[in-house]
Amino acid sequence: MMTMNKKQTVSTEEVGRKLHLDYMYSSKDEYQKILDNTNTLLKHIRKQSLDIDKFFDEIITVIRRRLWIREVTVALFNPEKSCYMYRYMGGLRNDTWEAHKSLSYTKEELVNPNVYKSREISKETILFLAEDNPYGEGEAKTYNRPAMLESMRRSAEDSIEGDYFDIWIRGKNDDILGWIEISGTIDYKFPTIESLKWIEILASLAGLAIGLSNVKNEKGRRF
Repeated sequence: MMTMNKKQTVSTEEVGRKLHLDYMYSSKDEYQKILDNTNTLLKHIRKQSLDIDKFFDEIITVIRRRLWIREVTVALFNPEKSCYMYRYMGGLRNDTWEAHKSLSYTKEELVNPNVYKSREISKETILFLAEDNPYGEGEAKTYNRPAMLESMRRSAEDSIEGDYFDIWIRGKNDDILGWIEISGTIDYKFPTIESLKWIEILASLAGLAIGLSNVKNEKGRRF
């Protein structure tokens, strides 16, 4: 049996108080805030009445406010039309968003390198660079800031208009349910690796939420 150290000078109350205060004040740190937001999203998933629209709105808010991403869109697979379509957004002008909503993609187009030249950052994250002209037919109007198309990349950390990342939202069989699409940060830099990993976590939560929403929805509405 373990015996108490008689020289111990710190009370259990002090230990508990210190950890409690450390926990409370940690909320001032940006990454701690993301942890808090992620926990909130998990609580949404646990609810019987999961509001999938509100769930994705909160994910977009977390990405923009905590990770300082300029623009975020979410595309999901529509089984009725057998294609992927943009459904949620944050940071886009109205006309740019309307251009996004008119687009659709088949599963074959999604991974076709002849249509969209990309660079794999991880299994879950794909990078499209402006210099590679990663835009297909009908996508010209999806530029949010056309005037920035002439901007130059002066370092490997610079993100220019036309750059974007797709982070896959996957289902239980690893099938692609959709993706979270992001631009660079508000200071026109690429997101940090930590930020990309956070978004990959959020995308995993999104996949779980979609699966649960499909099961719980009494009308059989699918996303």
